[in-house]
Amino acid sequence: MRTLTTLAVAALFGAVGRIASGEAPVADVQVRVDSERREVVVTVGRIHVPEATPYSHHPSESRLRFKWPVRGWVRGYRIDLLDANGRTLPREMLHHAGVANLDRRELAYPIVQRLFAVGRETRPVMLPDSMGVPIAKDQQLLLYYALVNATSTPVDGAMLQVSLSFTPEGTKPPRDVLPLFLDANPRPIGGTRAFEIPPGVSVTSAEFTLPVGGRLRALGGHLHDYAVEIRLEDVRTGKVLARLLTRRHADGRLISVTSTRFLLKRQGLRLAQKRQYRVVSVYDNPTSETIPHGAMAFLAGPFVPDDLALWPALDPTDPAYQRDLGEILGDDAHAAHQGPKGDRER
Repeated sequence: MRTLTTLAVAALFGAVGRIASGEAPVADVQVRVDSERREVVVTVGRIHVPEATPYSHHPSESRLRFKWPVRGWVRGYRIDLLDANGRTLPREMLHHAGVANLDRRELAYPIVQRLFAVGRETRPVMLPDSMGVPIAKDQQLLLYYALVNATSTPVDGAMLQVSLSFTPEGTKPPRDVLPLFLDANPRPIGGTRAFEIPPGVSVTSAEFTLPVGGRLRALGGHLHDYAVEIRLEDVRTGKVLARLLTRRHADGRLISVTSTRFLLKRQGLRLAQKRQYRVVSVYDNPTSETIPHGAMAFLAGPFVPDDLALWPALDPTDPAYQRDLGEILGDDAHAAHQGPKGDRER
């Protein structure tokens, strides 16, 4: 299990959301509570993964909704892909997977909160005992995933197993921590978060404010090939608050993105309420062609709010929320999520 640095990198993948439309049939879904191990285990079974579906093809995403079954705080997660006999399948088959909380919004944006997620490179995550993400019993969560298979042989009966560690209510309450995600792409909310990469060096940025201040305990980034860096700036002073650099192959393909735990700042990086900040990404495309939808640029990490009561509630009438909900649920599921007057089901 990993600690805050890994969480900073991993939490942001939940922000990626749906890459492609389409919902594969799910034959078997089970949610069980292991009280002794303090885990909630969500298992999706009997999955068919067709052959010749490489990572670069952005496969269709499957989704399923479930209710959080316990009272307490989520401390960590692990996602495993298994074959029909319970043996571990190659990690390269996991394009992405994650969980969104349909009953809580993001802090910086009026959209559904992406609680956590993983890519093929993400390791398991565990917060310290003193921290946890609060989730109320019966809150509606959405598991989404996409699998790939570059071989010439289909896989039948695969299982996706999501293990969520929790601290139960009634024990010493941990400090409330929530994932904070920040996007460098200024596109309208609800569309694709990818953007094009023109030839040469290009800069993309977007500004944001937070409805409640707090401390960012760690920070990671998600970037694509040809990325140089992503940074967080104070708009008023122009000061760079955090800068994450990339390691790249000689041809510019991405190897990794650095992360930070703000070790020189007591209790993390302070972000003030209603102060303007900016996320900036830099790409350097060595080719002579513009690459459509070739880039993404996110920052994310565990955030300790000054007052959790000031965390804004979801507004089901907000057009940005409606667009985002349609994107993450899919059109049919989105329609089913609405009441007769367009209100959310309770």
